[in-house]
Amino acid sequence: MPVGCDKKLGSAVKDDKCGVCGGDGSTCKTVEGFFDERNLTPGYHNIIRLPVGATSIRIEEMRPTTNSLAIKNASDFYYLNGNYQIQVIDKDLEIGGTLFEYDNHKSRGGDSFEKLIAKGPTNEELTIALLFQSGNKDSAIKYEFSVPLEQDTPYMYRPGEWSSCSVTCGKGVQTRTPYCVETESGGRVADKMCDENNATKPESERDCETVDCEPEWFQGEWEPCSETCGSTGSQYRVVYCHSVFADGKRITVDDTNCTKERPPVQQSCNRFACPEWQAGPWSACSEKCGDAFQYRSVTCRSEKEGEEGKLLPAEACGELTIEDKRNCNLGPCEGLMFVMSEWNLCQKCNDTEETRNVTCKDKTGRAYPPEKCLNENATEIPIDTRSCATPPPCIYEWHSSEWSKCSAECGHGHQNRRVVCAIHELGDLTVVDESHCNMDTKPSITKNCTNEEKCNGTYYTGPWTQCTAECGGGTQTRMIVCLNYDKKPVPEWCDETVKPPEEQECNTHECPSSCLSILFYSSS
Repeated sequence: MPVGCDKKLGSAVKDDKCGVCGGDGSTCKTVEGFFDERNLTPGYHNIIRLPVGATSIRIEEMRPTTNSLAIKNASDFYYLNGNYQIQVIDKDLEIGGTLFEYDNHKSRGGDSFEKLIAKGPTNEELTIALLFQSGNKDSAIKYEFSVPLEQDTPYMYRPGEWSSCSVTCGKGVQTRTPYCVETESGGRVADKMCDENNATKPESERDCETVDCEPEWFQGEWEPCSETCGSTGSQYRVVYCHSVFADGKRITVDDTNCTKERPPVQQSCNRFACPEWQAGPWSACSEKCGDAFQYRSVTCRSEKEGEEGKLLPAEACGELTIEDKRNCNLGPCEGLMFVMSEWNLCQKCNDTEETRNVTCKDKTGRAYPPEKCLNENATEIPIDTRSCATPPPCIYEWHSSEWSKCSAECGHGHQNRRVVCAIHELGDLTVVDESHCNMDTKPSITKNCTNEEKCNGTYYTGPWTQCTAECGGGTQTRMIVCLNYDKKPVPEWCDETVKPPEEQECNTHECPSSCLSILFYSSS
């Protein structure tokens, strides 16, 4: 008697493609495609990535080959047919949380179809790969699996076509450009859509082997030139005959095996005129009379053909070989004399020197260096500095800032101010140590204050008077006063609307009847 997925005898309920017992297949989506790459090199090639939660997995070859299917995890650890070690018998394998049925053609000998079938779901990401063996023309593998809708893979990479081998002989490289497509429509989209959905990207480069190359000359890189300019620069390189095999291996062979003319191992280089210093015109003499100087611009310029006159860094020309400064004299200086200003007298405390301006001028007032005025009548430059004739006294005084606001918003508080010892000179106030001022005359830095701008009075109540009646209802009163912070009466400071009551009823209970009788008889 059959047992359904609901574990009931006689039940025909089955798991749907999503792995849901009795489901209708609406909770997952089927992904299917073909891996039909051509010109594969021997080795491993990724076919498709199975995400976590994949169900109804079926991978099968569409034509017989000697290739093998392989399974690895996200860390490239192979569970099946890894490291070129092939499983040679049909076997059920527990991989990624599900049982894979492996149908291996090796168990029957010769070429056949390989397939992998698993119910799922997988509990880790797996990659189905192909171990391509030499002797096979190409591959044709169909894959199909389902993924939960919440884990749907809306985008996947297409591998693209391999380019031709980069070389016609020896070992080269083939490239291709994988591109991202929408799984459902097959339309091409930006690669970032696949990357954001963790789609497996096929390899974009692989080695390719063609045929053995004919012996040819190997030409190394030219060594640096022996000179940077001039007529003797030379450079060398390595040249030898070698042979390159299809697998990329190279061997050196005798030069006689190379049929073409041997390339040169030496060539001339940097053979052009070296840069040189070039000078501009001399400037005018720096003085109208007496000893002076002339200057000119000296720059390093290129003499290379096509770059004549190009400005170069000074290092390119080396040590400066032409002068850029020289002496000059337009004749002796006449009619010059020293002109002195008035002495700038000492004005500040601690000033020790007086100064004045001393200049050498001609009759027109033009200034010259002081030494131009030296002659037999003026053998020395007049002094421009001397000691103070009358040093000004130092007068230190106390200076006070404005008082701060009263610390109390209402009532008694205090005020502060800054008091410093300073000297007042030429409009400037310079603060000094307090020891320079008379401490006995130092102004106070704090004082008491009273602030009534935000004051309010407070009601104070006296005791209630004795009730005017012992029963039957009487009244009693009390004194209410408004006082300030010093407990002085200030009736205008208090708010009448919050004033406590001055009178209240009392002894409102009824009087006893005996008392009423006594009152009655006494009144009659």
